Amino acid sequence: MAFFPMIKTLILFSASLTILLAIPSSAQTYNHLLAGERLNPGDSLVQGHYFFTMQYDCNLVLYDYSTPLWASGTQNKGSGCYAIMQRDGNLVVYDSNNNPLWASNTNGEEGNYILILQKDRNVVIYSNPIWATGTNQVGWIGVVVAAARNGTVGVSGAEQNKVREMGKIMEV
Repeated sequence: MAFFPMIKTLILFSASLTILLAIPSSAQTYNHLLAGERLNPGDSLVQGHYFFTMQYDCNLVLYDYSTPLWASGTQNKGSGCYAIMQRDGNLVVYDSNNNPLWASNTNGEEGNYILILQKDRNVVIYSNPIWATGTNQVGWIGVVVAAARNGTVGVSGAEQNKVREMGKIMEV
C-alpha cells in the first residue's frame, strides 16, 4: 500500500517541475533584444561584466561593472520608462505615457532588427548594422552577422557609430 502514496508524490513532483520549467526565470540573462522586445525598469542585457540597463530613473545606461560608459541622458525625465527595439529599427526610450524621451533615430522600413550587447562591450543594432554606442574596446575582433537585404554582411565595432561593410556574401 505504500506504493500509491509514492506514486502520488512522484506525479506531484513531476507536475511541479513542469510548471517551474515553463515559467521564464528572472535569472535568465540575454544579450539581445529582438524587434518588438523591450527592457522595462530594472531590466538589463548582460554580456560578461557589461550591462545595458533600463534604470528606474528612466536613463538607459551601458555599464562595465559599475562604471557607466554610455547613457541616453533621460534620467529623471519621466517615470515607468522602458526601452523598446521597434520593428522599424529604431531603439526608443518611452515614459509611462508612451512619450518618446530618446531614440537612436534609425527608423526605416519594417524588418528583422536585433539589438546586441556584444563581447567587445559595444551595443549595436543590426539588420544591416545601422547604429552603435561606439564603446567597443580597441583590439577586439568585430562580430560578423548574417546577411542583410543588400547582400552584404557587416562587422560592428567601428568608431563613432559607423559600421564598415565587409563585402558581398558568396554562396557555395
